[in-house]
Amino acid sequence: MKTLRVLYHMARADFLERVRRYGFLMMLGLVVWLGYLAASGQMRMRIPPDYIGIVNSAWVGGTMTVAVSFLLGWVGFYIVKGSVNRDYETGVGQIMATTPLSRPLYMLGKWLSNFAVLGVAVIIMLIEGIAMNLLLGTEGFDLVALAAPLIIIALPCVGMIAALAVLFESISWLRGGFGNVVYFFAFLFALVASGEITSVGMPGFTINPYIDFSGWQIVGDSVSHAAQAVYPESTGGFTFSITQLDAPKLFLWNGIDWTTDICLSRLFFLAVAIGLVMIAALFFDRFNSSRQLHIKRLKTASDSIEPAPAIKAAPPSSIRLTPLTNSQTSFRFGALLIAELKLFIKGQRWWWYVVALGLVIAQLSSDIEVTRVLLLVAWVWPILILSGLGCRENRFNTQQIVFAAPNPILNQLPAAWFSAFIVTVLLGSGALVKFIFMGETFSILGWLTGTLFIPSLALALGTITGSGKLFEVLYVFWMYILTQKVPSFDFVGMTSESPLYIYAPLAVGLFVFAMFARQWQLRSR
Repeated sequence: MKTLRVLYHMARADFLERVRRYGFLMMLGLVVWLGYLAASGQMRMRIPPDYIGIVNSAWVGGTMTVAVSFLLGWVGFYIVKGSVNRDYETGVGQIMATTPLSRPLYMLGKWLSNFAVLGVAVIIMLIEGIAMNLLLGTEGFDLVALAAPLIIIALPCVGMIAALAVLFESISWLRGGFGNVVYFFAFLFALVASGEITSVGMPGFTINPYIDFSGWQIVGDSVSHAAQAVYPESTGGFTFSITQLDAPKLFLWNGIDWTTDICLSRLFFLAVAIGLVMIAALFFDRFNSSRQLHIKRLKTASDSIEPAPAIKAAPPSSIRLTPLTNSQTSFRFGALLIAELKLFIKGQRWWWYVVALGLVIAQLSSDIEVTRVLLLVAWVWPILILSGLGCRENRFNTQQIVFAAPNPILNQLPAAWFSAFIVTVLLGSGALVKFIFMGETFSILGWLTGTLFIPSLALALGTITGSGKLFEVLYVFWMYILTQKVPSFDFVGMTSESPLYIYAPLAVGLFVFAMFARQWQLRSR
């Protein structure tokens, strides 16, 4: 009983700390917006090419389930990830390490907190679906048909995501930005590997609920069969989008046929989630790693140097430092730029430079279409150092030093931006030479826009959030969309319809926005 009480209070305290953050409010706003799109029929499930269901309680519940499973499966991981790392940074973990709290109990509490945060989003989606159904006057309102997929499918899904966030935080090399990138590609691979994106409902496809962690197979297969019952010519398949159809063919879908296999599979994923938490407990160092590393670094010195005798505390000095002004310093932008560039690429291993050089050479020696893809890969390569723009001072707690310099906005911010710009130019230099030799004028303009937009985006997001996580998540997803050649998101000229005329001034606007945000931060210190 005592153990359960400790677990409850730990999960509750962590949950309350999270819901006070702006990230939680942003997640709720996004969930409410998606719920509105799903309940109003603007976001829809579709059987290609143009078969969609009549909007009823079951259809709204299914659409919301697919939307929230994908959203929280992708974004939710980044929202809940970070609580263990926060205990490292704040020193709370060292306090917990002095208590009898066991590693499995600690990780289980973090999982319950993660689960509660994401579960609240699912419940809000359900409440919104009920309200929208009642307000829109949906015929034959059926609470069970609406709520069942959200509870049976979406909740175990977010339970898995909550457990993966705990697992990634327990492994040191997955705890930071590299783990954020790894999860993004792992999530996409899991969707593709389980046949959840394009194969659901196709002839010969067999549903396997035990590999369908997001529930797309379950929902898609049921919807596809309902469409084929009304339109035998339908070849199956299942997609999810916000696209509008001119003359859709409607069919009635009354919800999922809940079989024993489906229900057991959702319990299976909850059991897997708990198993992942127990595995995380095996990797968890109980906040001893930093101490051991510190001891290791000082071992030689401590063995050879005797401790200094204690001295009496000196009285506080009455000296006050006067802030520097431009007239008291000789400012050289070139020296500052070189220093920022060194900081920007500091810590990269030799193989990082080898891969970067290989990408530049590959851009020169490949076909034009392959070069465009390699350009995107090259610009994703420095994502972990790009994400430090605007928030490096917050990450290493050097705000007081950096912001005390003369004109940190007009001096330091442009130097940081130019350092990222130089690295972006160098990594894409092979593609630029290729475009020039091929006479690809539009591609050259897209390349120039990309070199301006990427550092500006990183600087703006880092400045306003004080963290590189948002940039890492958004940037990887944006680059993936570019590979799909979606014109409205194309800031590098991958397609002829790319709105470069929007992204070029937007890059300037983001930089100016970062300057105003930094100015506000300086005034509020």
